[in-house]
Amino acid sequence: MLDSALNFARNNRQSHLSGLCDWLRIPSISTQPEHASDVRAAAEFAAHYLRDMGMSKVEIRETKGHPVIYAEWLNLQPGTFNLPTLLIYGHFDVQPTDPDEEWTRPPFEPVIEGDNLYARGASDDKGQAFAVLAALESYFNAGGKLPVNVKVLLEGEEEVTSPNLFPYIREHVDELKADAILIADQDMLDPQHPVIMWGVRGNLYTEIEVRGPAHDLHSGTFGGAVDNPFNVLVHLLARLQDEKTRKVLIPNFYDKVEELYEEERALISQAPINDQVGLYLTGASALGGEEGYPLAERVSVRPTLEIHGIAGGFTGEGSKTVIPAKATAKVSMRLVPNQDPEEVFESLKSFLESICPETVKLDVRIIGRAHAVKIDYKSPEVQAAANAYEQGFGYKPIYLRGGGSLPIVDEMIKALSVPDRDIPVVMIGFGLPDDRTHAPNEKFYIPNFYHGIETVIHYLEIFKNI
Repeated sequence: MLDSALNFARNNRQSHLSGLCDWLRIPSISTQPEHASDVRAAAEFAAHYLRDMGMSKVEIRETKGHPVIYAEWLNLQPGTFNLPTLLIYGHFDVQPTDPDEEWTRPPFEPVIEGDNLYARGASDDKGQAFAVLAALESYFNAGGKLPVNVKVLLEGEEEVTSPNLFPYIREHVDELKADAILIADQDMLDPQHPVIMWGVRGNLYTEIEVRGPAHDLHSGTFGGAVDNPFNVLVHLLARLQDEKTRKVLIPNFYDKVEELYEEERALISQAPINDQVGLYLTGASALGGEEGYPLAERVSVRPTLEIHGIAGGFTGEGSKTVIPAKATAKVSMRLVPNQDPEEVFESLKSFLESICPETVKLDVRIIGRAHAVKIDYKSPEVQAAANAYEQGFGYKPIYLRGGGSLPIVDEMIKALSVPDRDIPVVMIGFGLPDDRTHAPNEKFYIPNFYHGIETVIHYLEIFKNI
C-alpha cells in the first residue's frame, strides 16, 4: 500500500496544489471579527476534503470563538485492534495582511512564480496542513484505508493563541487519546536540511501602561510641571535589559534557566546557523543578542525580551506639542523550560513597580502566555520522523529547539499524557526561513509541498511498526 500511496501522490501533484490554492483563497483571518465567516468557510472546506477522502467521522464543532474540526478513521477490522493511533494537529486560520501596500501580489489570490506559491497562509499553516491531509488522501485512494488509526484536530484560532482549543481538549480527552501527536507547522533550514523540533520556547506577552495627567496637556504650559508618561515609560523599558550584554535585568529572571547538556549543545551546533546566515536572513547591519552564546542557541534555547510597539501621544505628520495622558508598550519574553510565565510576570510587575516614580500610575497586564516544552528526541516516534524525512526528502534531518512558541504543545502533553509517560509530540515542517510568514508576500516552496506529502506517507507506514 505504501508504493501505491506514493504513486497516487506523485500522479496527483497538480490536483493537490490546486486544492491548496482553493483553500488559500479563503481569507480566514482569525483576529479580525469581520472575517469570522471566512474562518468558518475555511473549516467547511477542510471538513469537506476530509469527508470526501474517506475519513469515517468528520465534524465541525463549535467553541466560544471560531470552530474546530474533529475527524477520525479507526480500523476496527478483526486483527487490527493493536494498530497505533496518531493524532494530527494543524490550523486553518491565518495572520492579517497588513501592511497591505507591501504586498506585490494579492494575498488571497494564490500566485505561482517559479517554484514558489505566494499567498497568505501558504506556509503558515495551510500549505503544511494540506500536505498532511493529502498524504491521508493518498492512502485512501491506494487501498481504501490508512495503515494506522488517525485522528485529526484542526483549529481556527492558532494565530490568536488558541483561547478556546485548550478547554476543548480538556473536555474531549478520551476522544483525543493517541499514541503520538504529529504537528507540521515548522520551517526547514533549507530544502536540503529538514528539521525535527525537539522543543519550543514559551512566551509571556504583556502590556505596560503609564498614566499621568487626567488628559493631554500643552507642553508649553505644563512642560516641567508633570512627568510625561512617555518619558517615564521609556526609562522603565530601558531598565529591563542591559545595554551591553543584552541580559534581561528582571530580578530572578534566570534563576530556573537550565544550561544545556553537552550532548544537547552538540546536537544544536550541527545546524548551519551562524552569523553569516543570520545577517542574510535578517538584512541587519550587525547581529545582537545575549553575550556569551552562539546564534543557534540565542534564537532557540535562551530567554529573550522584546519591545513590539509603543502607543500614545501624537505620531501624525507635522507637529503637536502635547504631553500625552498615557503611554503604552507591548513587551514579550520568550521563555525556556522551567521558567513559569506567571512567576516571570510577577517578577516583572514587582520590578517595574519598584522603580516607577509616584508621579504616574502604572498598570502591567498579561496579554498571553505559553509554557516552553522540551521533547525526548530519542523516542521511537520522533526517530520515525527522521527516517520518514530521509525517505521523503532524501536528507537526514537536523535536530533543533524552536525559538517560537506553540502553546498547544504543552497543553496537549498535559492533557493527553498517561502516568509516567508524556505523549510523544513529533514536530516536523516543510516551510523555509524566507517564506515571510506573518509578513507581506508570504510564500511556500512547492517542491517542499510535494516532498512533505511523501514524508507523511512514509511516516504513517513507519509509525505502524513502532
